[in-house]
Amino acid sequence: MVNVIGGIGLFLLGMMMLTNGLKELAGDALKKWLNRFTGGTLSSVMSGTVMTILMQSSTATTLLTIGFVSAGLLTFAQSIGVIIGANIGSTSTGWIISLIGFKISLSAMSLPLIGVGVFTQFIAPRDFKTYGGIVTGFGLLFFGIDVLQKGMETAQDSISFDSVTAATIGGKVLLIIIGLIMTVIMQASSASMAATLTALFAGAIDFEQAVYLVIGQNIGTTATALVVAIGASVAAKRTAMTHVLFNVITAIIVTIAAPLMISLTKVITTAVSGNFDETIGLAIFHTLFSVVGAILFIPFVKPFARLVERLVPEKENALTRYLNPNITSVPAVAIDVTFKTLVEITKELTDALLQMLATKKVTEKYEKRLDAVDEAIDKTRQFLDSVQSHASKDRQKHIELLHTIDHLSRLTRVLREKDMLESPYVQEKLTAKWIDVFVDMKVKLQDEEEMKIIESILQEASSEMAAERKKRREEYFERTVANETEIEVAVSKVEAVLWIDRLIYHYWRATARMNKYTQLNKAKR
Repeated sequence: MVNVIGGIGLFLLGMMMLTNGLKELAGDALKKWLNRFTGGTLSSVMSGTVMTILMQSSTATTLLTIGFVSAGLLTFAQSIGVIIGANIGSTSTGWIISLIGFKISLSAMSLPLIGVGVFTQFIAPRDFKTYGGIVTGFGLLFFGIDVLQKGMETAQDSISFDSVTAATIGGKVLLIIIGLIMTVIMQASSASMAATLTALFAGAIDFEQAVYLVIGQNIGTTATALVVAIGASVAAKRTAMTHVLFNVITAIIVTIAAPLMISLTKVITTAVSGNFDETIGLAIFHTLFSVVGAILFIPFVKPFARLVERLVPEKENALTRYLNPNITSVPAVAIDVTFKTLVEITKELTDALLQMLATKKVTEKYEKRLDAVDEAIDKTRQFLDSVQSHASKDRQKHIELLHTIDHLSRLTRVLREKDMLESPYVQEKLTAKWIDVFVDMKVKLQDEEEMKIIESILQEASSEMAAERKKRREEYFERTVANETEIEVAVSKVEAVLWIDRLIYHYWRATARMNKYTQLNKAKR
């Protein structure tokens, strides 16, 4: 039993290292893949399948999908196709174990992989350390299967499923519940599938028992998405609900049609391998399970999406709708999402300022908009703080975004100075020329070429304002000494000039940092 637990632990550790390494390595690739290959339902299903096969984790694909929907990289309807594909892709683990795991000496292959991977992490340059983690993950995964296999051979006498027969309805339900619990505890359907295959190979369970365990495991794999959706964005809740409904409905249908599915599995397995190999048969059944679900759902993706959208309506701050903790594990995507959020925040600040200049009064609505911006800036800062940009290509972009957040935070404080905003002198200075600049900036902020122009205009304006600040400050104080104006009037005008100077400066610097980000992003394509 100790070897069984240890084998599962090694398998999970390997899976975690493998998945994390692949997500970090393929961040940009995943984003480009999704943008290119998730146009329609079938292409979304294919993308989900390929992503899951590459990462060897349907849970990771589902969590990334939740994040991508939140980030606006995928529509909700496209995410349904990706989740369907993830369920198909998750069957690859069963195929690897059944075709390789029980046919060759895994310890002979796994130990060299672990050694090479660990040494790579220690001695390789930083950009190559991720590869070491991936290789180590593969080695631990195979070594875990080997330990699990040996543990099952010795533990089959103490693990008895004799009383839980698949011949009765109660036994079937109990086996499904056990499979569900296995996946919830292990937090990985791949690990529970590995344990089931190993138990089947060792003779601890029979084929029909394994079938119902697999059905339960497919339901249990939705648990992580459900937990993540608690307190998360609306997009996350919708995607999690889709995952649950898809797996549960498919499981019910497959359970009802289990005798037919088992017979079909035996026919296919015998045709493929020449005889009925139970471990290969279980991998085939798992694949049939997911394919049946896909066939049932694909024709109804759009109406199903509308149903879920009605069940979970939109109720969130638009400024932070793209931020989702699930994508912080993919730095390239998380950084892109942060930039998109900062663009939205800048546009909201500009829109609030334009409305205030039009009414020439600080209203309660204006102050509430700034409160929402402050909250969004804090959330964005926290989100970005949880992103670990190890790759050199992401680090500079990360730094530019931190500078942008700093300037937007300072800009918000400037825009909260009510006395300055309502000052007649400020109102006089912020003429139609400035209003046109702010309107242009709001419209053109996301265009790379136009952003260069906006930055150039703001830089020139900031230089002009800095020169005027020095000139006016000296002029106003000279008038005070000459008794041409009162000291209070002079000081208020100096403060107004300084306020406008800070306003323009932080707009310029925030825009300059965002422009630098777009240039870095363009250079990496």
